[in-house]
Amino acid sequence: MHSENPHSADPDVIDAVIMWVDGNDPAHAGKRKKYAGLEEEAGSTLPTGGDKTRFVENGELLYCIKSIRTFAPWIRTIYLVTDQQKPHFADDAWLDRHQVKITDHTEIFRGYERVLPTFNTRTIESMLWRIPGLAERFIYFNDDFILTRPVFPADFFTDDGVVLRGRWKKQAHYGKGRIALNNLMSKAVRKVLGITRSMHLLLQINSARKAGFQKKYYRAPHVPHPMQRAILEKWFAEHPDELERNISWRFRNMQQFSAIFLANHLEIAAGNARFSDEDDHLMLNGETDFSRSFGKKLRRIRQAEVRFICIQAMEKLHPDHRSELEIVLSQLTGAPDPHRHPLAKPQPHVS
Repeated sequence: MHSENPHSADPDVIDAVIMWVDGNDPAHAGKRKKYAGLEEEAGSTLPTGGDKTRFVENGELLYCIKSIRTFAPWIRTIYLVTDQQKPHFADDAWLDRHQVKITDHTEIFRGYERVLPTFNTRTIESMLWRIPGLAERFIYFNDDFILTRPVFPADFFTDDGVVLRGRWKKQAHYGKGRIALNNLMSKAVRKVLGITRSMHLLLQINSARKAGFQKKYYRAPHVPHPMQRAILEKWFAEHPDELERNISWRFRNMQQFSAIFLANHLEIAAGNARFSDEDDHLMLNGETDFSRSFGKKLRRIRQAEVRFICIQAMEKLHPDHRSELEIVLSQLTGAPDPHRHPLAKPQPHVS
């Protein structure tokens, strides 16, 4: 399991990694539909694992990248991990100017091409440490993570470890009955309320157990995650069967663990983690944040009370709320206002 990484020994170099997909791309949607049918026939997918909301491109990526360059200019390279895609707003000059390097799935899955194509973030996360040239220290972003004020390396890393945000929780037991009930609830909530449940807590518990934690787990919120590449490289080298199993599903499966949360617990077990209890993050969700909660959260963003935000299901925000949010994000990050610059909005993919 060798990954080309000439800069890994330099502790002062920190990269960012963003996973991104343009689910509006007809070619990608067609490929996803084809393999989703095969997975459903096998009965091995999470009930909400193929939901369209997981793949919708709402323009968050532009805010994410611009926020990194605005509020964390010390980050060297932003690696954008994609499946044969390229953001509509990013020509080669734009990528060079923002020091963004597109890394295709075929590069990080070299030697494991049999599991491609994959539409599973948990599968892809298991391979991020194999990005060619990736620094030893990097920060993992979802494409809907956005920085809203200046951050510094010490917000993410100590001299020999990482800074983790979250809190300790007791592990719940997920037996067959509880999992079946959760599946039914996920389908009902999605059908009646339009809310997507992801079994995220079970994912974190599974990941903690892989690192040897059997009673508690350190529950992480939706924030950028600091990581040290070597800790995953070492663990997967020692547990090759775990890697093979975890990347075998094209869509999310409840048996999977997250390499991100695994790394957190490996760092804790090694004594390399410092815990932060700062109230410096929030999540906006278009499925659950309505007028009162939306207004409260937007005020916190405007008043610079948080460093990190995560925006989920932006397409389901009330149009007025979405417009207001986009204006604020454009002002903060320097990204074009999509209401004044229509080209900043996600456009249909043209092959």
